[in-house]
Amino acid sequence: MRNLRKQAKELLQAANKVYHYRRDLISAAHLAELTKLVEEVRDLIKSDGKRAQLETALEGLDALLKRIGGKVYPKTFWNDNIEVALVAAIIVIGVRSFFFQPFIIPTNSMYPTYSGMNAVIYEENKRPNPVEKLFRLTTLGARHKALVAKNGGKVQIPIQMSEMGSYRIFVERVRGRKLFLFPTVRARYTIFVDGMAHTIDLPLEFDMVRTMQAVFDFKSGAPRKISGENRFALLELDRTVEKGDDLIRFDITLGDALFVDRMSFHFRQPKVGDPFVFRTDNIPEALAGDVEKYYIKRLAGTGGEVLQIDDGSLLVNGRPRDEVAAFERNAARKGEYGGYRALGRLAPGEEMTIPEGKFVALGDNSGNSRDSRYWGFVPKKSVVGKAFFIYYPFTKRWGAAE
Repeated sequence: MRNLRKQAKELLQAANKVYHYRRDLISAAHLAELTKLVEEVRDLIKSDGKRAQLETALEGLDALLKRIGGKVYPKTFWNDNIEVALVAAIIVIGVRSFFFQPFIIPTNSMYPTYSGMNAVIYEENKRPNPVEKLFRLTTLGARHKALVAKNGGKVQIPIQMSEMGSYRIFVERVRGRKLFLFPTVRARYTIFVDGMAHTIDLPLEFDMVRTMQAVFDFKSGAPRKISGENRFALLELDRTVEKGDDLIRFDITLGDALFVDRMSFHFRQPKVGDPFVFRTDNIPEALAGDVEKYYIKRLAGTGGEVLQIDDGSLLVNGRPRDEVAAFERNAARKGEYGGYRALGRLAPGEEMTIPEGKFVALGDNSGNSRDSRYWGFVPKKSVVGKAFFIYYPFTKRWGAAE
């Protein structure tokens, strides 16, 4: 009898849904019949009616709902699950918009406090098996990348030459898809083997040049001009490969994924030392022609303060900034903290006076961070929130954000 009462309550819920969703489409006679059957089932549940009577009433109500229920009743896999998915999506969007927003750090401007995407390079012709790939993907979010020689010969790297004789690795931007669906822009790198091109497309934020420098001995190479080209050349390396050899093989580990607290800054002012996320939509020089982005930096100064960098230390009104450990570690060049670099608007001898309602954002990895030294202040309206918890990947940084 307990199961039958449970079925009765579920059918009453369905009847209520049909009534509210379709009452403007149902005839008066059917509405009256629906009301009568619903009351009958409710009375039988309350009065602990006989099983046979309740079963008969449920059969009658079920038959009526099937006639008048349209797409609401009977339930199908699609209408039931789509409704659940929509409700879940609304909840997720609400939480993301007003409470906690997930954010993945793409670059290493805040390293070693937070980590962006990094490369784990494999030894020559050492290839991970499927189990190793799956384990690294699960624990570190590592995506495996490789270029295998399609032919044998000398390795050549395309470069762009400057008028001063220096060069940089050639990279082009190409259109791609993120998660196979969403349009994005990716960086395409090319390696030649005896004139045959081998290309690999990677996230724009990934430091592929640094990865290539760790694999190839660029110092052993000599630029060779390309006929008819003034700006481009090939850097011929002292390396020869056979067909099937690995040119380069590495994993890209996911940057730290963290939650951003969007609520607290509505009730209090951001504090110096907070790791905070902000939009670049109101910072023209930070956009530099690109679309709006989200940055994470250390809040290094607020309105009314005067900042200066001296010998790796960040000074506020002439005194060392020490509100959080990252300031002190940089000043002492402790561990992997390299000290603040006096560049741009905070070049040696330069001071930065912060207007009211503005903030200064600096990366903990000062030598690898484009921040307020280059593009100025962060307006209060661009602040999204404070980073407070690293939830993935499972490294020593997992837990409360510093």
